[in-house]
Amino acid sequence: MIYATQVSCLNDTTETKYAQDIYKKAVTELIREREGDTEAVTFLNQVLEFVKEEPDSPTHGVSKFFVSCFSGDEDELTQWDRYSKPNGYAIGFRARGLVREPTSQIYRVIYDPEKHMTGAKKIAVATLDFYQEGLIGERLENPEEWGRLFFTAWDEWVYKLAPLAKDRKWRSENEYRLVHELKASEYPNVRFNQKSKILSRYLSLDTPAWVKRRAKLLPIAKVWIGPGHHPAFTTKISVKLLLEQMGYWDVPVEVTNCTVDW
Repeated sequence: MIYATQVSCLNDTTETKYAQDIYKKAVTELIREREGDTEAVTFLNQVLEFVKEEPDSPTHGVSKFFVSCFSGDEDELTQWDRYSKPNGYAIGFRARGLVREPTSQIYRVIYDPEKHMTGAKKIAVATLDFYQEGLIGERLENPEEWGRLFFTAWDEWVYKLAPLAKDRKWRSENEYRLVHELKASEYPNVRFNQKSKILSRYLSLDTPAWVKRRAKLLPIAKVWIGPGHHPAFTTKISVKLLLEQMGYWDVPVEVTNCTVDW
């Protein structure tokens, strides 16, 4: 199984706030550009109120999106140091084996602030355009109510992009993320983990049966043994035996090339 964590429960709780702040900046700029359009400005100010974070009631605390995180680097010192020290392991996966269905997509995380702002501006304009397209008929009598209904639905769909934008200080992680939309049938499968500050929610994701076997296997391509105090050769034999016991034959097992003194 691969675990996916609900977006508001990620280890770094400021991750999606980073993307949200960029979006708010784009909306603020659009307000200045449309200052002569009272209808547009009123709605965009309403949007800023919608996305304003309240500590006791996070905007996306009930979001249906769950995230699994991976790195594009096999053997990278900062990854070992941050996530697996000492005596850790890195498991490499075949990307095609993680592609499950339209509600689960793999994306490469973007660390370029210029691309972040360009994307946020396009989303801000689309937010206004779609709102105005729907402001017809009876909705004209209560545009504020239509704005609330529209943005509640719109925000849930575009929020799936928030985990894909990260501050460039994290670019060494070279991260990829699987973003999964929770289906109604999966609600009973949500599990909980008590962290230091919150009760986190996560979901165990099955991988598709791209290889015909009786038992489902993860699309494991390789295993790295990280830096540590263990005898690497002995551990390598143990890892290979464990893999074979679990049905993973001929999976390469390598020892890290990184040297550290922990």
